[in-house]
Amino acid sequence: MYCKGWMLAAAMLPLGLWAQDDKAVQLEEVNVKAARVTQKADGRLLVPTEAQKAASTNGYSLLAKLDLATLRIDEVMHTVTTLGNQGAVQLRIDGTLASKADLLTLDPQRVRHINVIDNPGVRYGEGIAYVIDIKTARADKGYTTGLDLTDALTTRRGDNAVYARMNRGKAEVGLAYDFNYTDFRNNDFREEADYLLTDGTHDVLTREVLQSRRRNYSHTVDLKCNLADSASYVFQATLSAAFDHNPGSWYDMLVSERGTGTLTSSRNRDRSSAPSLDLYFSHELGSHQTLTANTVATAIATRSHSYADEGGAYAYDVDGNTWSLMTEAIYENRLKRLNLSTGLRHSLKYTRNSYEGDVLSVNRMHNASLYLFGEAKGHWGPLGFVAGTGVSRERYRQGSYRYHYWLWRPKATLTWTIAEPWSLRYSFEVSQYISRIAMISDTRIRQNSREWTVGNPDLEPNRVTTHRLRLAYTRPRLTLGADAECRLNHNPNMASYSRSADNQFYYTQKNQPAINMYYAMGTMRYDVIDQKLTVSAYAGIYRFCNRGDDYRHDLTTYNYGGSAQAMLGRWTLTAYADNGWEFVEGEMHGNQGMATYLTCSYRMGNLELKLHWQHPLQDNPEIDRSEVLNRYVRKTMVIRSNNLGNMVTIGLAWKIDRGRKYRDIEKKMQNKDTQTGIL
Repeated sequence: MYCKGWMLAAAMLPLGLWAQDDKAVQLEEVNVKAARVTQKADGRLLVPTEAQKAASTNGYSLLAKLDLATLRIDEVMHTVTTLGNQGAVQLRIDGTLASKADLLTLDPQRVRHINVIDNPGVRYGEGIAYVIDIKTARADKGYTTGLDLTDALTTRRGDNAVYARMNRGKAEVGLAYDFNYTDFRNNDFREEADYLLTDGTHDVLTREVLQSRRRNYSHTVDLKCNLADSASYVFQATLSAAFDHNPGSWYDMLVSERGTGTLTSSRNRDRSSAPSLDLYFSHELGSHQTLTANTVATAIATRSHSYADEGGAYAYDVDGNTWSLMTEAIYENRLKRLNLSTGLRHSLKYTRNSYEGDVLSVNRMHNASLYLFGEAKGHWGPLGFVAGTGVSRERYRQGSYRYHYWLWRPKATLTWTIAEPWSLRYSFEVSQYISRIAMISDTRIRQNSREWTVGNPDLEPNRVTTHRLRLAYTRPRLTLGADAECRLNHNPNMASYSRSADNQFYYTQKNQPAINMYYAMGTMRYDVIDQKLTVSAYAGIYRFCNRGDDYRHDLTTYNYGGSAQAMLGRWTLTAYADNGWEFVEGEMHGNQGMATYLTCSYRMGNLELKLHWQHPLQDNPEIDRSEVLNRYVRKTMVIRSNNLGNMVTIGLAWKIDRGRKYRDIEKKMQNKDTQTGIL
């Protein structure tokens, strides 16, 4: 469902497209001297200033300096998220999906412009709210090497990368290594639960973590080799390997019931590896036609162990393996006033997850998907338009369960340049999609003495109809925006709780009547002193309406925040704050805590030092507060983190360039698989 990223697990973390053809829009839409922001049918085109690029060391730091008032860009956590949790943010470099390592090793001096697509077309994946595509110039001679180190001084957390690239003529070889670690101790967690039993009485429990430790270490290695002629072809081969290891996370919890306390514990450890091979080819067919193909093969191996003893010892192991193959081909024809694109994407996936111990289950899931799409994009005087449709054939098999669906995704956008600097845009979209793989498995996992999580293989696709309206005012130093959206989710996958005769409570998802969301938001960005001092602010009002089979939950909430950034010679100072995010999805009322941080950086040649202060003057900030609103189960959960409170992080970035000359090149697609199907 469209809000699935709003769940509690996400809150606990610290936290294609075919590329726009720049040759077709440069002459008409980009005037670097007159304006750094240009409104387009599907979003905006931003041209970073030389001052912004000079004050940045990687992709995250550059994005943080641009006109992106509706996004939260965390330079320390290396995340980009929507402020209203409207969907995922897809980051790309020259059209290809970009990893965290890609952003960390990006040279800001190579950036020509950035497409901020806040109205993604049918070429993009499901649940994508924004696509940020960074267009760069490619070096054809010389080398670069560098490092980007970010480590907390007040807790155990770090994210460190080293990289090197070498160019000679049409060939480029690049190697990047990223290592990050987290070792958080004694985060506060408190839960008050009220269970309605079959005899009409209530069982009231309080769960409070006394001590805890959460650890994770991850390593990512990327080796890229490519041959490219900007006027003819691009071939790129990427070999990647990601390794994650949790050597042992645990918590000790006091469970109180009717004045009696019981000490319980939970233990888990896991490790995973995910090697992948990505082959990409693009060929220019004459002066205005392009054929692009991409194939990605991925293997994911996961091993995990979980133990809990509330209500008796309960332990299980998971041995998970996933293999997938994704192939995509796109044909694009760039005419004088019209861009035509069509393509197909095919994926095959096999998942085998074996549960042993107190969970005895073997899930063998076969998934196949074929997606066909076409889109037309053009302009006529002050009118611009994007119209397209996609259709997919989805197949799934697990044991005796089978499904076969045809899903349709039409979308149309009309943009009207009323009169400089005003523009108005309307967008309409219908999308259909299925739930994540883990929730359509038939596995059942115990959460505590009373609760279970159960997959539902009978889940059917849900359909989302969206209407968007945006009014924009764009000047070189001032950008204003007003947005309104109506999102109607028909037959959504929503929470469902059931109660057994022996007073066990089962959480699952099933198709239910509707989730509707309405919102209006205003944004502002103003250069108080051109290229020296910038302020931005936003404010929005949201209305959520959830209609379940046997429940109704509504909520009206407000979201606001702002930032200020000063670039003073070698110094860059940044302050950011927002009030968090409140929502209702299904029977979950969530409230993610506010975010505040201060950043100071100093640049000296190829070296930059950075100091970041997160949650200043807050020793134990509230990270998440959530409430289960079910008639059988009422729960309030609060998570606080003394690790994130007053967290001070120091960063160091350094690089060496030799003999670098740049020329234009683009890669227009890439695919990636990360779903393991483990519940």
